[in-house]
Amino acid sequence: MKFSRRSTALLAMAGIAALSLTACSPAAESSSGPDGEIGGKITVWSWNAPGAGLKAAIPAFQKLHPDVEIEVQDVGNPAIWDKITTGMAAGGAGLADVLNIGIDYMGNYVEKFPGQLVDLRDYGMGDLEKDFPAGAWKSGSGADGALYGIPYEVNATGFFYRTDLFEEAGVDFESIKTWDDLLEAGVAIKESTGADLYTQDKAATVADSAGLWQLLTALQGSFYFNEEGDIVMSSKEGIHSLELIKEANDLGIVGDVPGGWDALLATIRGEREVATLAAGGWLAGVIENEAPDMAGKWAVAQPPAVTPGGLTAAVNGGTYLSIPTSSKNQATAAAFVEFALGTLDGQELMYDGGGMFPGYKPLLESPNFSAPSEFYNGQRVNDVFIAQLAQDTPAINYTSDYARALKAYTDAQSKVLLEDADPQEALDAAAEQVASQTGRKIAKD
Repeated sequence: MKFSRRSTALLAMAGIAALSLTACSPAAESSSGPDGEIGGKITVWSWNAPGAGLKAAIPAFQKLHPDVEIEVQDVGNPAIWDKITTGMAAGGAGLADVLNIGIDYMGNYVEKFPGQLVDLRDYGMGDLEKDFPAGAWKSGSGADGALYGIPYEVNATGFFYRTDLFEEAGVDFESIKTWDDLLEAGVAIKESTGADLYTQDKAATVADSAGLWQLLTALQGSFYFNEEGDIVMSSKEGIHSLELIKEANDLGIVGDVPGGWDALLATIRGEREVATLAAGGWLAGVIENEAPDMAGKWAVAQPPAVTPGGLTAAVNGGTYLSIPTSSKNQATAAAFVEFALGTLDGQELMYDGGGMFPGYKPLLESPNFSAPSEFYNGQRVNDVFIAQLAQDTPAINYTSDYARALKAYTDAQSKVLLEDADPQEALDAAAEQVASQTGRKIAKD
């Protein structure tokens, strides 16, 4: 096993194909084995790097089932979401047998198109729950426990920090346990080095300007919506998160930088002096690949807790493999999904072929998975994410109205950061707006 690290975001932004996959085309008519037996042809929809991982698992699966043909189609991201939506709106017409679905789209498909994804418990995959992080597993399940997707890529949040800036300021990162501690350290770093603690797109020019609030809120076990689909963005947890963001801004330790890939590269390369950066685990490989001159100056940790003794882990995106009920070869599709994601052999092939950070515990616990990194001063980077995935993180409830909640929140955040609005008043107004647009209830604390 090579256990190479690649980045979905890097490949997507740079437009690089990890491997040559079958060109995007309408899903072929899939043939099935007799009476639900494993055999015939199935198609799989994915995109560059995760598609490469799926393709890498095919030969081993075919050794077990020689009569199976599997075609992985690189539909592209974000094109795949419109393609899946169109197929579901048509009652499943034209959908592939296996769909690679993002965590932020899963709730949308389940709510808007009920009954169109197979409950994978029907194929015995409910037993895999013990092998995956709790939060990632729950986010692929319905409120009634139905299992709509098996976690493929699981991104825990990496808290990246500049060791040289912390050392210059005389701040021991290991002493930072909470976000209150971090803000105090940010003041010392600013005074000693002139560096910002972190940067933020205060005008919210891109959607991921809400990333920090989502992290802080998830560390408190909350999000935009609860498990019932009610609005909780203006809960005490959400308000506290925005208060922390405002406090950092008022302290003058937050750089105002528009979002986007180029801004991220400038930060990781040290072209802009920034002490910390919170992002998915995929960023570890991006920093190493894109900023070789920064070797030894970056380290990775779990994010500080918001409250003493609280969570230091949060799911930062991910994907699932799902099967639409329109598939004419569900048994073969299910067998491939279970092999690829529910066996050590399959997971090793998937990770080596595509580089998506897995959530499968037997792989995470295998001796060759985590090795010292020369770039990170010998740190075993994967151990940071393994430790996070071992925590009992809550489900992240995106629902079908995530886009509306995201826009309402980023507007509120901009008012707080640029107009000195009160966090509670801004979030209360945002929640009311989402309730008016969606008909959802605002949950009471």
